[in-house]
Amino acid sequence: MTSSQTADLLLGLVAVAAVTTTLASTCCLFWVLRRRSLPDHTPPVTIFKPLKGLDEELEENLASFFEIDYPTYQLIFCVADAADPAAVVVRKLMEGHPERDARLVVGCPPFGLNPKVESLAAMEPYRRHDVLLISDSNVRARPSYLRETAGYLAEPSVGMVTNLFVGRGEVYPGAVLENLQINGYIAGGMALASMLGVTCVVGKSMMLRGSVLEAIGGFASVRNLLAEDQVMGMRVRKAGYSIRLSHHVIENVNRRRGFIWFLNRHSRWFKIRRRLALPAFAAEPLANLSTIGLVWAFSGESGIAWGGLLCLVGLGMARDAVQTRRLRGTFPKLRHLIYSPIKDLMILPLWFDALLNSHVQWRGHRFYVGRLTRLLPDATPRGARPPRARGESATPPPDATIPPRLPSEDSHAPE
Repeated sequence: MTSSQTADLLLGLVAVAAVTTTLASTCCLFWVLRRRSLPDHTPPVTIFKPLKGLDEELEENLASFFEIDYPTYQLIFCVADAADPAAVVVRKLMEGHPERDARLVVGCPPFGLNPKVESLAAMEPYRRHDVLLISDSNVRARPSYLRETAGYLAEPSVGMVTNLFVGRGEVYPGAVLENLQINGYIAGGMALASMLGVTCVVGKSMMLRGSVLEAIGGFASVRNLLAEDQVMGMRVRKAGYSIRLSHHVIENVNRRRGFIWFLNRHSRWFKIRRRLALPAFAAEPLANLSTIGLVWAFSGESGIAWGGLLCLVGLGMARDAVQTRRLRGTFPKLRHLIYSPIKDLMILPLWFDALLNSHVQWRGHRFYVGRLTRLLPDATPRGARPPRARGESATPPPDATIPPRLPSEDSHAPE
């Protein structure tokens, strides 16, 4: 390749990175600022909250769900172990809000390799309402959360509603990196995917009807998958329903996260995207502004490239700053914005690792991630099936059901 061809290629990569970043950011800002007139559709909702341990500001996160402004909703929390400290937090909140229909389920019968799905299945026998909201423990809600999410289900063709989310509360460097990545790259990517009609579902917030859940095979269909949320979204579309991205932005609290936590988390996410969206995964380095800028600057083709590097780094910082401001109402601190190009450079090796390595460390276990993010214990041969849940046949039927009612529960709602 000649010097001129190299220069043209690098300039093309720079243009692609700048255009895709600007397009995704524009979609994100449009999604947040666009005025919507939703119908007053407020069906009763059951909220599932799987818990494990004391997440950052867990009590404040869960308390926000007791204060939602909505006519009728049920809260169900689940811990696998009676000694889990999260159970103490839930019981305290239930005692402080006796007016709420809330229940704590303790114990999860064996159901598969994904512990979150195991918790969801354990809560299912206690669900009172047809509309179901699955919400992670590190999510904090505003009073209008349910109204501005359930309104999209007024359209019968809508099978699932998910939400943009914004990272906040950063103190430690790992939390700064995480929140910048969430508020910049991820938020823009979700908004762009929604505009293009591409399935993009994040399990921090998923709302769907019970009939839709049944149509996609229930929780049994995703019990051995790492990315149960995205696969559920894909199956909702396959079943003939559409998916909506709510304009309501939920909060994801990240305060004292370290570098290792940040790297492990995004290592898993890259491997998920490789298994579920290979073309998009392959194109991700083209959106890595700092890396492309560095390659251009060190190519030796032109001194202009160093100015281009500064422009690309500045574009990334501007994206992260402006989207953070629009999503959560405050700009990130200036000293935190310095982490924006550092984040891009730290993430790139994770992409190469995901390209070559299909193993993940998750919840203290090492798994091989197969097709559709199917989990296999690392010691299990790739062709072998994972251990079957209790009562599961060798070839489970598509309408496999969840385990029977659990004996251990706390509730102050009448049967």
